[in-house]
Amino acid sequence: MIMPLRGHLIGKRLLLVFLSLTFVVFLGMLTDAAQAYPIPPHGSDNVPLRVTNLPPFPISTPEPVITIEHLPRNGRRPLPVRISDGGCCSYPRWSSDSEWVMLFDAGEKGDVLGLYSIPRDGGTPTLLTERIGVYSQDWSLVAYPEASMVYIERWADGDRWTVPSPGRKVFFSPSGDQIAWELGSSGIRHPDLRQNAIWLAEIDGGAAREVVTVNGGHFIGWTAGEEAILVYGRLAPNGPAGIWRVSTEDGGGRLLFEVEKPRSLLLSPAGGWLAFFVAFENQPDRNGLWIIGMDGSVRQHYSFIGAYRWRGEGQLLVIPQDLDAPGAYLWQIDVYENVVWELTDPMRDALPIASNDWQPSPDGSVIVFRSHEDHNLWIFPLPELHLSP
Repeated sequence: MIMPLRGHLIGKRLLLVFLSLTFVVFLGMLTDAAQAYPIPPHGSDNVPLRVTNLPPFPISTPEPVITIEHLPRNGRRPLPVRISDGGCCSYPRWSSDSEWVMLFDAGEKGDVLGLYSIPRDGGTPTLLTERIGVYSQDWSLVAYPEASMVYIERWADGDRWTVPSPGRKVFFSPSGDQIAWELGSSGIRHPDLRQNAIWLAEIDGGAAREVVTVNGGHFIGWTAGEEAILVYGRLAPNGPAGIWRVSTEDGGGRLLFEVEKPRSLLLSPAGGWLAFFVAFENQPDRNGLWIIGMDGSVRQHYSFIGAYRWRGEGQLLVIPQDLDAPGAYLWQIDVYENVVWELTDPMRDALPIASNDWQPSPDGSVIVFRSHEDHNLWIFPLPELHLSP
């Protein structure tokens, strides 16, 4: 009884396999017939159907070749020096003469919130002013809101005046002679459709005028000796999106780089270069770090990603994203020569930088950073390079 039953089951399984193979072959014949003799659409007799074979989906995109120049490894390596203690402080900045580290903090006892300074060589934070706001590049002026008005104050002597930006954030020009602000369209709208009018005025609020309106974008900063500004977005609702240079005289715009959503836009100290990041593009080979000149003639693309700051005009410091490195390390891009320098060895000079909290000094000699190990501020000397002018 057992052997006939087993033979019966095997016979049924063989029959099912045979029928399955026959069905697959039949479907293949139908597919070949459909491609060789397309079925005309409904209602027509002799209209052929064109079959187009799509190209294969690209597996990867070739990346630009990056040449890394290395400093001599037999020389003395610089070491970071701690300049604060007690876990002080976050988001340091620099005085214009590179002698003081500036920061907003509540002091050692945590009772007075204000602007403090620490000597470059280290020491106790000194309270400069309790005024919190947006400061000019030389730290002499501060803009802040009060009772629905915006004031600009020269905090050294307390002199202040109002400016006609209706409660909006004020941007100081590098010289401190001009200010800018944005006025957004009213109502709840999609960010890509929101209109932002860019206004300029003299530092005392005089000669206020609307220069340009951008759709789905914002103000970036000044360039060309403050005779032009940079914005991103669309200058017309249905026009191209990108980075625009706009004349402060007549509002005329020139498209420098066409891109939908540039990220982390950073102007160089003199306004001659703009660094920014592109991601999630339909053309993957456009993703990465870009540096463009304000005359539109230079466009340099680097496929790596990371954090960046300007060390000087045309000299960009980069901390590449490297998950295998023991800590942060520094590269420097010489924009003029299109050369990438390795300033620190990732295996020997890893820096414990916390949360992208670092800034190079205006003179380009050092960086200050907050350590993720002790949360204090440290100074790291930057190697000197023989660079192009």
